[in-house]
Amino acid sequence: MPIDLKGLRCLVLGGSGFIGANLCRALLAEGAIVRSLARAIPPTNGDDQAWQRQTEWSCGDFSDGALIRHSLRNIDVVFHLISTTLPATSNADARHDLTSNVLPTLQMLELARESGVRKIIFVSSGGAIYGKPERVPIPEDHGTNPICAYGIHKLAIEKYLHLFHHLSNLDYAIVRPSNPYGPGQPVDRPQGVIANFMHKAVKGEPVEIWGDGRVVRDYVYIDDLITACVLLVGHQGPSRVFNIGTGQGHTLLELISMIESITGERVQVRFREARSADVPVNVLEISRAIAELNWRPTTDLAAGMKQMFDDLARLWPASTAGGAAAKIIVK
Repeated sequence: MPIDLKGLRCLVLGGSGFIGANLCRALLAEGAIVRSLARAIPPTNGDDQAWQRQTEWSCGDFSDGALIRHSLRNIDVVFHLISTTLPATSNADARHDLTSNVLPTLQMLELARESGVRKIIFVSSGGAIYGKPERVPIPEDHGTNPICAYGIHKLAIEKYLHLFHHLSNLDYAIVRPSNPYGPGQPVDRPQGVIANFMHKAVKGEPVEIWGDGRVVRDYVYIDDLITACVLLVGHQGPSRVFNIGTGQGHTLLELISMIESITGERVQVRFREARSADVPVNVLEISRAIAELNWRPTTDLAAGMKQMFDDLARLWPASTAGGAAAKIIVK
């Protein structure tokens, strides 16, 4: 990393998740002092043990004011990654989406200001926040018209960050990532389509696609996303909002073809009715991050998916996978 993080005291809100765990590892590797607030300490396995031991954990609910106050003590920079909802399901209970995300964040910002936190780095959304795009690739100054409650709560938090900067000069930066993917991504969740598809393909199970498979998305490798997050710690440029993606789009059907090329096996596909929360295309314009952060993606989609497959092959539990494990390990 081009900035010196040694001794920097960082709080990662949501350090047990896919992005959060990778961020904790990266910060620790650069000499930062890392604390994380999460519902629970993630289970250790193999290579993960070192970073989990080095991280100080605060476990509990994000809405717990006393826990947040304690977690913010002696912290320089806060990375906010917590979300209690997902884009596809957030409309089912918009009230819960608001009360479990925006209100606890507002409380955290008030406590961060009191605690003397220097900067908040918020991981927003490069997909849900823009809604149906008027032009592609989508720049940061594109209109924000979310069509799901998840996108609305992300946008509301962005606005509160601006308000707190205006009122009390609390520094902040916003990351609007495209769809992150990479080794270690949970395979059993609705969010994280590449991991879900690859896992099911390896097990010989049908992949479910909502719609006709022609929706277009931008996929960013996890290491590239983490690099951008860390670069924002020292950023002092004119902009505060950054799209972090690749600037290239791929359909779900293209993902299936890539998986078939990697595995050498045909993927079964089951099509389901399209969802109202899914926009037809989302590809991010990333020239601002390139110009101001000196950042650019370094891992293309085919290479990143191959790394995911190799990682899955290494970790696949042969005792429970049977023939599928043997097949994947051989390749």
